[in-house]
Amino acid sequence: MNEKSTSQFSKYRILGLVGRGQFGKVLCARVKDTGKLVALKELEHKRFPTSKLLRELRFLLTLQHENIVACTALMHHQNYRYLVMDYCEGGTLRDVMNFSKTLSVHQCLDLINDILLGLEHAHNANIIHCDIKPENVLLKITAQGWLAKISDFGIARLSQEIDSDSNNTGSPGYMAPERFYGQFSAGSDIYAVGIILYELLVGKRPFSGMPTELMNAHLNQRVMIPESLPRSLAAIITRSLEKLPKRRYTSAREMRLDLELIRYEDFSLVKTGLNAESCTTVYFSEKSQHFAQKDIPEKIIGLVGAEKSRFYSTSSFLLHWHSLTLDQSEQIVKSEYEIESIAFARKTLFVITKRSIYQFGQGKPKSLYQAQPLAQPFKWAISPYGDWFAVCTGKQLEIRNLVYGRAMRLEFATRDLSCIIAFDQHHLLAIANKPETNESRAIVISRRCNIMYRLSLPIPIDAAIATFTCDRVLLRDAGNHKNIFLLDLKPYRLVRIPLEYAALIMIATPWGYAITAKYNDAQTILMLLDLRGNSINNLIIDGEVTAIAPIDINLLAIATSDTSGYKLYAINLKKLDIDLIF
Repeated sequence: MNEKSTSQFSKYRILGLVGRGQFGKVLCARVKDTGKLVALKELEHKRFPTSKLLRELRFLLTLQHENIVACTALMHHQNYRYLVMDYCEGGTLRDVMNFSKTLSVHQCLDLINDILLGLEHAHNANIIHCDIKPENVLLKITAQGWLAKISDFGIARLSQEIDSDSNNTGSPGYMAPERFYGQFSAGSDIYAVGIILYELLVGKRPFSGMPTELMNAHLNQRVMIPESLPRSLAAIITRSLEKLPKRRYTSAREMRLDLELIRYEDFSLVKTGLNAESCTTVYFSEKSQHFAQKDIPEKIIGLVGAEKSRFYSTSSFLLHWHSLTLDQSEQIVKSEYEIESIAFARKTLFVITKRSIYQFGQGKPKSLYQAQPLAQPFKWAISPYGDWFAVCTGKQLEIRNLVYGRAMRLEFATRDLSCIIAFDQHHLLAIANKPETNESRAIVISRRCNIMYRLSLPIPIDAAIATFTCDRVLLRDAGNHKNIFLLDLKPYRLVRIPLEYAALIMIATPWGYAITAKYNDAQTILMLLDLRGNSINNLIIDGEVTAIAPIDINLLAIATSDTSGYKLYAINLKKLDIDLIF
């Protein structure tokens, strides 16, 4: 490796592998000088010769548009070349199509509109992409939702070129009929967009099979539009998928304007392919199958599950039981302060009041933290191993080591911390919102109070929890509680999960996530998601759910409050009609 290539590569800190492209890996990296995140697209010499490299680089430098992934530099490293490109933390459109079942028709149309805007810019520059498919559409997360960006111009062509080699490379599932004969035009890209639109709305491509079967279908078979789609949508799809290019839309702009005309139609009753097979709703009540039930004299505000014991807390006293039958309970402690929450780490129970944190181990309760008189409310986080905890008030953060009795402090100059999360034994994640821009900053801090690195998030966050997946936390959008996000820290990935109802309580389980929301004035909806954020099922529960916790792999403890009083349930998910494998 020469000095120049070493110097180039030393500008970046590699954070991890985010995917593999047709010609090599795609890495997430941080620019050491600025902290900006970039994607390094690897191009092997043998698989991507210099002529192709210069061609794609020329196209990328020509096309500067919000809906096209930008290339900012070219870097050489040993036997590889890297294009330094925008980092799109939302993954690909294929990721959303595979793992999300909650897209509405309008969200689908917004994504197609972004793709068409990017193509409109490229076609105006006489550049035909020739490989439009969900894998080549990257997503940025914004406060409004997704922003789609077209990537990978590796086989793009100039519109005036004559393809003497009859090159028909591409993705057969999305190739226009003429592309199989080495011909291309703006209409070829529009045809691919039509396939994507069909797939988003119907849940599958219009044609399937091996490459030869796909070619025959694109050339000869008529596209069948399901009757469930409104005529306005069916007409746009039909025109975009005409066999003859002259019968299709003449430009990306023309198709985009047709979609714009129907944007304000009511599609609320239309089920897209992403949610056509959505979960059934189970109505849970006292008569439902459950493991145990108990009437409680006061409202429960906290629940935790331990290895051999289960704990729950009301605002004024703490109860403990040793078996799931709930036959025995005993009062452990009465606090002079109102209890707000409880937490369990290893064999230690922590009780949090408005002004204090107490530790329950063997012997008497131990006071760990006392807020100053008249101090503002504090936020807290406790290590999964119970060996340290953190508290913050405003811009000040303090981490206390319970093993060595040390306290360390940080103070942030400009932003208050909205929440803190101990996401593993050694690290804390602090979220600081920036109200003037509706953005936030995620700060990874070691248990020794050292700042490891920062990430800029495009949305404000008001709540977050640790999960059972390494380096992953679940976030809630402060501006819209119907949006939650899975944040992967290594490498950085932000997955948006739109919900039908505004999230209230969020908890992580070994199989995924349980999220409560208000269903109506008398009922709560409990939304069950898998580890990727896909909807598994919904439970409709009588009353308000005031606390929830996993107490075993297939058991959920749920506390409710309604006009008839306060109840505690231990629900056996195996006995309910939901799609979970234990």
